[in-house]
Amino acid sequence: MKTIPVLCPTFDEQTKKELLEVLDSGWVGQGPKTKEFEEKFAEKVGAKYAIGCNSGTAALDLCLKVYGIKGGELITTPFTFVSDAIVGEWNGMDVTFADIKEDDFCLDPQAIKKTRRTKAVIAVDSHGHLADIKAIKKKVGDKVLVIEDAAHAMYTPGAGKDADITMWSFQAVKSLPTGDGGMITTNDKAIYNKLRTLTWVGVEKTTYSRTIGKKYTWDYDITQSEGIKAYMNDITAVIGIGQLRRIDEMNAKRRAHQSVYNDAFKEIRFIKTPKPTATCQYYTMQCYKRNKLSEMLAENNIATSVHFKPLHKMTYWAKAAKNPMPVVDKLWVNLLTLPVHDGLKFSDQERIIELIKDFYQLQGSGEFIHGKIHMPWEDDENSDIL
Repeated sequence: MKTIPVLCPTFDEQTKKELLEVLDSGWVGQGPKTKEFEEKFAEKVGAKYAIGCNSGTAALDLCLKVYGIKGGELITTPFTFVSDAIVGEWNGMDVTFADIKEDDFCLDPQAIKKTRRTKAVIAVDSHGHLADIKAIKKKVGDKVLVIEDAAHAMYTPGAGKDADITMWSFQAVKSLPTGDGGMITTNDKAIYNKLRTLTWVGVEKTTYSRTIGKKYTWDYDITQSEGIKAYMNDITAVIGIGQLRRIDEMNAKRRAHQSVYNDAFKEIRFIKTPKPTATCQYYTMQCYKRNKLSEMLAENNIATSVHFKPLHKMTYWAKAAKNPMPVVDKLWVNLLTLPVHDGLKFSDQERIIELIKDFYQLQGSGEFIHGKIHMPWEDDENSDIL
């Protein structure tokens, strides 16, 4: 039996056709398709400017570099992929983790402990829930850069509106997948112009821009040493254009699967369903005996995952846990991500649901209740949470 993947990108026939056209065009580097994707993306998310990058991680790095941030402290969530932390160290910063909110898994503004060394905060729109950027900015003040990591929020209305600068990701399992890639959006023209050179190690004119007109111009200048080689290419961009064309349809399918799961599980005492989101980047539920459930599903060729094992549980990043994080420590051991993507068949989803229902009936209860759920792992005497 074929395995049902937890996440899986899909592409339409028009995108495949346009991709072949780019491959046959003789121009596959940063060029007209990159420019087109940037312009269409900016329009979609309501930003004045967009700059394509080769990954979301590179985009995060450039969000710090474009503001000239070096040293000091970066505050971010441990409940995320490592990129949100590692870019701080790449820029000589000391990384500090802050706890999350239980209802949406996003950085808790009240858990942020600003110091005189705090220079930046990276707030993640976790699982499609928007971080409370306004509250975070109020907590840290105008002198601290607030970056929004909207990798999980393509496209959630309101994403990218309140932060100083926003990063988006098109990595293979995101809701707008291109294989890999990222985007930076800003409303600041000076920041946009500076980013243009930073995406290509300080080179002030792209190769494509020097081909426009009757004659190729070989001459260009470099006036500073900042930046990395991070620009997007037209192969990635043409896939992005196709996915952007489908994003509303793809997200609608994800929401439909989200609704089916929530309806199916709402009366199971051993599951706490997630709050709905516009993207449903992940369907991550809290569940009793998480590991045993995951193993059972794997035995039935159904892939699951955990989003996320907190960074401060990783050997290297334990040093960033300078303050208690009771919420993330409590939540993550019960979290399990089930398959949700626009290519998931509803028949496969129903099979997943029936297996999960059978699993909990075999745990010795099979009890379904209406109304407010009291989770078994909240009982002090119940220590077997995995």
